[in-house]
Amino acid sequence: MKLTLGNDLIDFRARHNRGRAEQPRLLARVLTARERTQLADEAADDVGFALLWSAKEAAYKAAKKADPALVFAPGRWQLECADMQLRDDHKHGQVVIAEHPPITVSWQWHAHWLHCIAVQGQSTAAITRAVVALADCPANATFSERERDSFSREPSAMVRTLAKRLLAQQGINDTEIVRERVAGGLLPPRVFSAGVARDDIQLSLSHDGDYVAAVIAFAA
Repeated sequence: MKLTLGNDLIDFRARHNRGRAEQPRLLARVLTARERTQLADEAADDVGFALLWSAKEAAYKAAKKADPALVFAPGRWQLECADMQLRDDHKHGQVVIAEHPPITVSWQWHAHWLHCIAVQGQSTAAITRAVVALADCPANATFSERERDSFSREPSAMVRTLAKRLLAQQGINDTEIVRERVAGGLLPPRVFSAGVARDDIQLSLSHDGDYVAAVIAFAA
């Protein structure tokens, strides 16, 4: 199975990420009964919720690329993870979606943010990731008309600037990051080089609060 990639970013300081573990209706809608029990038993609060939510968002992005008909249903998906604590530099788990191959998730974090990467399918030779504050990532890349057709907000321009910076570090220049339009809306972003889709490169973008994150996987 071809590798597909997703990621999600959570800014711990953003107001919309505070107190979410204390909202019973939200928890019932997006977590399984086992996850709610684990969250309560470990008193993991907003950190635990962030682990769960970021894993499901990232897994959805990865799975959706393989199955465009997939509907976001986090309350029916199970995160398998030893605990909901942030103790070491890295953490790993697995998201189980019925009738889909298991999706591996991993997290890195800082005092101010949590970043999750989801990978479905075959292993890859290299994954490059970066999380950057908005203040350190001016949207100074040049965008084509078809690139701009799929975004309008400044953070979206900034995260694309970051992705282009990562691609350039790998010697891949003259790139476009395009979300193609289909009847149902916009497809996930893809990398184009000299007008040709780079199917050997997987890309995932996210932004939240004061941060942006880009992840690039290069096929083995």
